[in-house]
Amino acid sequence: MVNIGRRWGWPALRHAALSFAATFLCAFAAQAQNCNLPDVPRPADFPEQPINIFIPRSSNSGSLGLSQKIAEAIEALKDKDGNPLGLRVNTLFKFGGDMNVALDYFNGLPPNGYNVIQLMDTYSSLLASSTGEGNLVPISMAQVTFSQLYIRADDTRFSDLGSFLDYAANSAKGSDPVPLRVALFGAAEDRSGQENILLRKFIVNYGTNVVADTSVAPTIVSHAFESGSERYFSLFSQSSDQRSDALIEQPGDVAQLISGGLLKPIFTFLPQQDLNPEISARLKERLGQTASFPDTSGENCRAYYRYRGFFIPKDVPADRRQFLEWVFRKAVDSVTFREFNHDEYMDVLYFDRDILDSYCTTGQLNEFFQDSIRDHRACISGQDTAKAAG
Repeated sequence: MVNIGRRWGWPALRHAALSFAATFLCAFAAQAQNCNLPDVPRPADFPEQPINIFIPRSSNSGSLGLSQKIAEAIEALKDKDGNPLGLRVNTLFKFGGDMNVALDYFNGLPPNGYNVIQLMDTYSSLLASSTGEGNLVPISMAQVTFSQLYIRADDTRFSDLGSFLDYAANSAKGSDPVPLRVALFGAAEDRSGQENILLRKFIVNYGTNVVADTSVAPTIVSHAFESGSERYFSLFSQSSDQRSDALIEQPGDVAQLISGGLLKPIFTFLPQQDLNPEISARLKERLGQTASFPDTSGENCRAYYRYRGFFIPKDVPADRRQFLEWVFRKAVDSVTFREFNHDEYMDVLYFDRDILDSYCTTGQLNEFFQDSIRDHRACISGQDTAKAAG
């Protein structure tokens, strides 16, 4: 389902007849859709101890809040008769180096259903870069969203996409060119992550003389961080080594900085043809007017949509896996978690039934995940082809 535009044609064709007024009357209904999940019997003697959710991110990333809200929703679950299930959840950090540290540790734990790991699209890019299929399978999708390009709201050098690009072009002129640095997640040498892919797409579409080679000085370059807090606040740093000029991030991870008037988006990393009237109106209402990519219908590299979800080992016993799928999907479908996603600007895309279904059904969820891997593989393969041709 990451290939929403290619595979389902997006809801623009299906919902074009909806009026603008009806769009906003349906806004909360879309947010509050119910998965109508049938009850799954609780396996005998499971769980007898807390379920552990491992978070392979720093405590300052958006992953912490998401897992905490899921844990709260799980602990509040009741059975069909209204009795508390009495489930307990621990949230644990395994951060350091890169995501492989957490994955190596997690894959060494027993596949007994007590251990769940929260992963995002970075996991798809890791699998796309390797020859293996991975040992983990998704049990629930918690967020499907997009990235934006953010600048400081009080930046006096530029205030929108046009002035940002003009400043970038002018910064390359003269005897001592200084490129603009865009903060993103990852290690400096890693170019397979989605934020790097999106930045390259942005440069191809909007940059002038921005390709870093021996003859042309770049005007826009990546500035990689593995720590969320360092990445976000590099826009406010007084240190020339740490300072960034812009940031690529999901809106949920910087929701407080947006709401506090510290950051503003100037670009949304989605193709224009994927923004139907309902989503465009919701995007403008929640986050303001931004530009997006022009027509991308002919491209192979379709890695645009971001996700966070929960994964377990493939060989967890089937009855425990089915119960965990039900537990986590019920938690995602709870009122408290839907309100959390709304407050974090993470429900802008939820006018599409196929996105909503990826939260509810195993088939859609697996399809979504496999599409994500294929999209990242196509982007990485295209990058390698271009490098070889150069």
